[in-house]
Amino acid sequence: MPLPMPERGISRQEFEIERFDAGVIERSGRAGGVTLGEPLWQATWSLSANLTRDASDEWRAFLTRLRGIQRPFYALDRDRLYPRAYPKGFTRMTTVAGAPFLGAAASWSQVIDDEGEATLSLTDLPSGLILGRGDYVGFKWDAEGSPTGTFDRRALVRVQVPTMVAGNGSVAAIIEPAVPGAVPAGAVAHLDRPACLMRLVPGQSQLGELDRRLKIGGGKIVATQDLRP
Repeated sequence: MPLPMPERGISRQEFEIERFDAGVIERSGRAGGVTLGEPLWQATWSLSANLTRDASDEWRAFLTRLRGIQRPFYALDRDRLYPRAYPKGFTRMTTVAGAPFLGAAASWSQVIDDEGEATLSLTDLPSGLILGRGDYVGFKWDAEGSPTGTFDRRALVRVQVPTMVAGNGSVAAIIEPAVPGAVPAGAVAHLDRPACLMRLVPGQSQLGELDRRLKIGGGKIVATQDLRP
C-alpha cells in the first residue's frame, strides 16, 4: 500500500502539472505543439526549519520507509484538501436525494472538444455547491488484484473555470489535465482530500541536519506522479 504523507511541518509548496510537449514551426511560419504522453503532477515541499521534535521524527521515518524511489505515497496539494469554499469539508451538506454528502459523486463522464479542452461532468452533488479555480476532483480505484475498497490507485485533475452545481445535483467543469487514460470508468470521483500517487525524484530529496535540539533543520521533498492502472 502507498504510504500517507506527513501533514505538519511544511513551510512552502510547489504542486503543478508538467507536460512533455513537442513543438514545430512550419515553413509558413505557423507554430504548433502536441503533448507526448500523459501530463504528470510534480511537487516540491520545503520543510520548516522550526519543526517540533515529533514532526522531525515523523518526516525522518517517512523518508526512510519510502526507500528512495521504491515505494509510492499519497500526495495532496496542501492548499486544497477540500474545495476552497469549504475548507473544513462538507459537514451537514446533503445530496439532492437527501443523503449526507461525504465527498463522492455518484457518477462521472468526460468530453474533450476539438481544441483538446476537457469538461468533466459529475452527478449527485449538493445543489449550489461551488467549484472554484484551483479546486481538485480526485479519482480513486482498486488496483488489479487488490481487495475491494482498498483504493490504492489515485489521480486528480484541477478545475479551471468557476462553476456551481445545478438544482439536479449535476455540474460540468472545465479541467486540466484531462482525466488520465489510466483511470477506469468505475473509479470514484470525489472532492474530499483528492490525491495522486507520487514517488521521490532520485537525488533531489534531502532532510536537513540535526540541530542542537536533535531535530532536523528543514529539508526538501521532491516527487513526481506515478500514474498506472
